[in-house]
Amino acid sequence: METYYLIDFENVHNDGISNIENITKEEHVHIFSTPNATNIRQDIFWLKGDIKSHIVPACKQSLDMHLVSYLGYLIGIHGKQCTYIVISNDRDYDNIINFWKDEGYQNISRMEKLPESVSEQNKSTPSTLITTKNASVQNNQTINNRINTGMSYEFKSDDRSELNCYMQKGLSVKGYERKIVNRICKYVVSHCNDERMLNGIHNDLKNNFSDYSVVYKDVKDVLDKFSNSKSKVAKKEIQVQSFFEKHVQDKKYVEHKEEIIKIILNAQTRQQVNNELLKLYSDGDVVSHIYRLLLPLIKDLPGK
Repeated sequence: METYYLIDFENVHNDGISNIENITKEEHVHIFSTPNATNIRQDIFWLKGDIKSHIVPACKQSLDMHLVSYLGYLIGIHGKQCTYIVISNDRDYDNIINFWKDEGYQNISRMEKLPESVSEQNKSTPSTLITTKNASVQNNQTINNRINTGMSYEFKSDDRSELNCYMQKGLSVKGYERKIVNRICKYVVSHCNDERMLNGIHNDLKNNFSDYSVVYKDVKDVLDKFSNSKSKVAKKEIQVQSFFEKHVQDKKYVEHKEEIIKIILNAQTRQQVNNELLKLYSDGDVVSHIYRLLLPLIKDLPGK
């Protein structure tokens, strides 16, 4: 398979092409630079192989636009039968790459430098590629199933607020600006009770973001963690419910079963459990008795 490397020299400099001596006859290198790039290695143009230099005007985003334009030109000529790799540290190219992937061109990517053995890019057999693709599809389906299972309950106002806060924090950690985070969270929360929640979120993101596939992947990553945390809480609640029904029989405790269970689930320390029980029952002896009964459930909490 023919491979085309498009080098953003202003970004990676000579480090990005340090392995250029390894190119084969199936590989083609296009180096984009401006007249300001006076340190470009001159010896590379004496090497055997298809190596071309493109000098573009030195103005804002000029090199990026020329490189992307040439990428489209190459794709238009050679189509899906070739591999296209942008060499740059600039992640803004990922939006263009994802655009072409969505158009059906899967053999396109970005790297920070030419690989040590350039020909390694072309050694994957069809069976290997199929296996990798199937593994990726299977992994994506597993994530979707985890999210759908973990989110398959009715989100009430408190649940929606919890989801919104979790998404806000998760997306902020990933580097999204607050204004963008708020927009994304609005789409997520609006579909949290939908039967096909992920489809609704995907469609909203597709209609509002040019790089929606990247955003959708980040959203699913946060949702996966959220559903996992909710799953752990749900399991703990089932354990507490079961323990309470087996070991707490006194009517004065059974009457406040839900409040007591909520206290246990929300407590961060044993002292907090004791304090909340005192608010529920004014009698210290009553609190002392129920506290002893509940000790197996709160033994892992800090405090006495």
